[in-house]
Amino acid sequence: MKLKINKGDTVEIIAGEYKGHRGQVQRVIRKKFKNGTYDPNNVYIIVTGANLVIRHQKATGGVQTQTGRIEKEAPLHISNAMLLGTDGKTTRAGFEGEGVDKERIDRRSGDPLPRPRR
Repeated sequence: MKLKINKGDTVEIIAGEYKGHRGQVQRVIRKKFKNGTYDPNNVYIIVTGANLVIRHQKATGGVQTQTGRIEKEAPLHISNAMLLGTDGKTTRAGFEGEGVDKERIDRRSGDPLPRPRR
């Protein structure tokens, strides 16, 4: 299954505590079945500034790392985020063309969506 949201896309959170927050996708996490194929229902994304959690980090070894309470982004399910179109409104992504000419389009306006910078 082709993913509609990729790393580098700008998304808006549509459900949960951070509803309405806009940010860039830092990472896409795809879970696998035991046989090695990807599970289409277990896709998570990490969005900058959204779904913040506190982790306690203790000092390890002689390496200088940040210790104490660290706030970081946690993954959220891809269904809780919606892609932002070229006009700044939430939209769905579609695909037009075949092979080399295939491109993502904005389902709301029909305009082509820019490729995200990785």
